[in-house]
Amino acid sequence: MQTSEPRLKYVIVDDEEIDRAAVEAEAAKFSFLQKIASCNNPVEALEIITLYNPEVIFLDIEMPGISGIDFLRKKNHSIALPILITSHPEFALEGFELEVFDYLLKPFSSERFASCALRLRDFFQMRTKAYAFDTEQENNFIIIKQGYDKYKIAIGEILYLEAMKDYTKIVTEAQQYLVLSTLNGIIEKLPGNKFVRIHRSFVVNKNKVDSVQKNSIKVQSLELPVGKLYRHQLNFNS
Repeated sequence: MQTSEPRLKYVIVDDEEIDRAAVEAEAAKFSFLQKIASCNNPVEALEIITLYNPEVIFLDIEMPGISGIDFLRKKNHSIALPILITSHPEFALEGFELEVFDYLLKPFSSERFASCALRLRDFFQMRTKAYAFDTEQENNFIIIKQGYDKYKIAIGEILYLEAMKDYTKIVTEAQQYLVLSTLNGIIEKLPGNKFVRIHRSFVVNKNKVDSVQKNSIKVQSLELPVGKLYRHQLNFNS
């Protein structure tokens, strides 16, 4: 691991001991994740979150007393990036409306947790150097700013865009940028005939798609998830 990696404090909130242990076991594989506490209810967690201000909270949805969804809605605590964990996929819509960073379905695999953890690392590494999105655009380019400097990104070179809470990661053939703008804000400036949404968190350049599967697509060597609600966008079978 590189020394430039962030140290991300996290708290687990889940009423099931075995599920808390599963998160701890997977998180222990990543040196940049530092456990602060493992709590069996939100009331216990609230004091710890207020005291230690963790960067991440792994939060179960169905718990006695107050659900994870209601806990987030109260907004009387400081949570940088909530990650919801549940056995029920039907809560996904509410979760994304609350701008959760990720949504893990129990029982999650090591690969799925690793994907979430690495996205966390990338987000915190890039956030300190985030660009502003310029509303002024040029043909075939979008413009981003850092201080007084402006940078052009050729639309044709964009591979995909990924939503990261209030930010969007723009990945091109040469490099990637974290931009302080929602995914929807950037989509509005892109030609609709060249880009397609494949997931709540992902938009891809149609011309860069190498292969299409039922639940994923490949863009060069990268595999991106396809959400069930978006399969028809790429002529998926239901």
